[in-house]
Amino acid sequence: MGIIRLPKGRKYLQRIVLYFNLSVVGLLVLFSIAYYAYSKNIVLQTQKDANEKVLSQIKYNINYLHEIVQNIAIMMSFDKSMIYLMNAKDPDSFTKFQTLRMLDTVADSTSFVDSIAVYSGVAERMYVGGSGTWSREHLNELEEMSHRILLQSGPSTGGRMVPMKTNERSENVDLFSFFVLESHPTNGALPNAVIVNIRPQWVFDNISNLNILGGQQDGIVLLDRKGDVLAYHNEAAMRLADANWRSAAASAAEPGIFTVRRINGEKYLISKIGVGVNEWSIMSLLPYDKVMGRVQSFRDISFLLIGLALLSSVVLSAAVANRLYQPIGKLTEQFRRNALVPLAGVPKAHDEVGYISGVYELTLNKLRLARQEENRNQQIVNDYYLRRWLTDSGSLTEEELGECRAAFPHLFTKEGGAEPVWMVAVLTPDTLPPASRSSVQDDLFRFVVCNITEETIAGSFPVRVLDMKNDFLVAIVRTTGARSDSDALRALLAESVETCRHYYRRTFSAAVSHPLSDCRAVSTLYRVTVQQLMYRLLYGPGSVITPGDVEGNMTRQEYTIPIEWEKKLGEAIRARDDKTIRSLLEKWFAAIAALPYDDMTFAVQQIVLVIRQVLREPVFAAHFNSVAMQTLGTSVIRSDTLAEMREKIEHFLEQVCLAEREAQKEDKNKIIVDAIKEFVEKNVLDINLNLQSVASYFKMSSAYVGRIFKQYENVSVGDYINGYRLDKAREMLLSSSFSVKEVADYLGFNNASYFITLFKKKYGLTPREFRMNVALGEERRLDGSIN
Repeated sequence: MGIIRLPKGRKYLQRIVLYFNLSVVGLLVLFSIAYYAYSKNIVLQTQKDANEKVLSQIKYNINYLHEIVQNIAIMMSFDKSMIYLMNAKDPDSFTKFQTLRMLDTVADSTSFVDSIAVYSGVAERMYVGGSGTWSREHLNELEEMSHRILLQSGPSTGGRMVPMKTNERSENVDLFSFFVLESHPTNGALPNAVIVNIRPQWVFDNISNLNILGGQQDGIVLLDRKGDVLAYHNEAAMRLADANWRSAAASAAEPGIFTVRRINGEKYLISKIGVGVNEWSIMSLLPYDKVMGRVQSFRDISFLLIGLALLSSVVLSAAVANRLYQPIGKLTEQFRRNALVPLAGVPKAHDEVGYISGVYELTLNKLRLARQEENRNQQIVNDYYLRRWLTDSGSLTEEELGECRAAFPHLFTKEGGAEPVWMVAVLTPDTLPPASRSSVQDDLFRFVVCNITEETIAGSFPVRVLDMKNDFLVAIVRTTGARSDSDALRALLAESVETCRHYYRRTFSAAVSHPLSDCRAVSTLYRVTVQQLMYRLLYGPGSVITPGDVEGNMTRQEYTIPIEWEKKLGEAIRARDDKTIRSLLEKWFAAIAALPYDDMTFAVQQIVLVIRQVLREPVFAAHFNSVAMQTLGTSVIRSDTLAEMREKIEHFLEQVCLAEREAQKEDKNKIIVDAIKEFVEKNVLDINLNLQSVASYFKMSSAYVGRIFKQYENVSVGDYINGYRLDKAREMLLSSSFSVKEVADYLGFNNASYFITLFKKKYGLTPREFRMNVALGEERRLDGSIN
């Protein structure tokens, strides 16, 4: 028994045993359920077939009985003496005696016929023959039941067996009577009829015998045309006295259906078949538990077998799992005794395998981190050598240059025996406004620029992008020295700029150097490229600058701005001549754009000094002391481009020139707006009234009229015209009986639909709804109140 012990600490062993047992039990349960369901269907199908055979036999017997009775009734109805007896008001005694003797003979010759009756509608009396109980002992009751049926007779009464009951409220059938109606008088008299009365014992005993053969006493019942259960005093089915049960059973299934239903809380198998004649049906009701008893026994046995299988599987799986667990137990013990990492760092495990996996994973993570740290440190050293090569290539020793080649072999590989050719691209992130700038964002963006640029260029050239830990990033690219390489590198850098713009809403500027094959002159090339990048002041953020773009600027000699330009600018400011100021600034900045970078900023500061000197004059004292003037120099110098510098200077001087004329302009514009409003109000009925017609009347451009009107009224001229017309329309709807279309036409709207749309948009109601609300005393005001 020691082999099958499951110590509490051996969780993995417990899991093996548990999973094995769950698998075995699960399979057994699934197979048992499937077999039980299959057996259940087989039993139900077998019972259905048996029920159909029994019900078909009963149906055949009833149809056979019906055929014999029908033949007797028809034969009697065609007999001359019977015809005489039905139509004679006072029949001859001898004929009457012979006819009744014949009725006795025919009735007594058939075992299931109780009696045969003839009803004379002429004599209004019934003649009965036969030696049955009803013809001798209960003749009055027979005549009363027959008379009641004849009173209710119609075309459907004849030709079928009618259940006869002395008490209509009772379920018990006393007789089955077959009626053959000879005539249907219209004077209120009852029809002549031949009535064959059948003993019900024959029908119900037949059903009872089949119930007994089926092992029960109340499995089959007979239903009449209304669906009510037909019963007999001596029938075994009468033991079920609950009338509610019988009616529920009768309505539980349609003819030809085999189903399972609950009746009074108990389940029954129900089969129903139509007899055909007499519009009867036969129904079999079998207790579900009795039919499915064997299947239920099989289910119980299955559960017992599952329990035994579970017990056996526990013992067997414990023995097998203990043998399988031994290698894992030894390995777990070794890990615990000789842990390569502190056990405190191991994640909490559910079992021994999880513990081993946790130790292994933790060890791998530590090795991975150590390797990453080693690679990171090595990369720092490699980047150091590459920075040394860029910034001080002339003084680099051969050993240090060798270290650089070993660290970046893809940059120093010789192709076809020729020395490698390099190109240097210097990058710098474009600045953001101070409000949205942070050191963390700047560092992250520098990292992004390095990765995106290196990934973009690496598809075409060997490249390494370095962060120089200053304002610049440097891409060192090995090329073939062909001219097309310069164009390709410029295109790749432009693609990198657009990628950053698309994903990060920020750009960087770049400068691309000439190709170079002398590894000792790289630092000189780097410094020249940095100077070349400064000309982004001319080309703007996101630009990629090549040596050819700035060659003219870098080779230009010193140049000074003519003193005449300063004088002309001062005179234009004093005269507040906007046009001349813009012309001079355009000319001045065009000259600045051709200067070397160092002279560009000096020339711009010279313009600011000229402005400051002019504004020192008393007439401009207010402008000189303004905040805008005090910060103009700083704002201009911090601009990214010459175009931005020029824009700031132009805007400042424009404000200076417009300051004196602003009050006059305000008054003039207000007069124009008032005149436009008056013109609209006077010509509101003009269908052609619009912005163009108003501007034409005042001999002004439509753009100018629209701009100043919107500035003062906060609505366009067209919206003002429509609003004024809608106010007038509202007044007309309140005070006149004009139709909606007539109002729209009168006020100059193009069509009624457009008028209705505008009216509903403004007032929340269509014109028709507005007028109806007014009529009901619920006018809605513009502010949402109700009159």
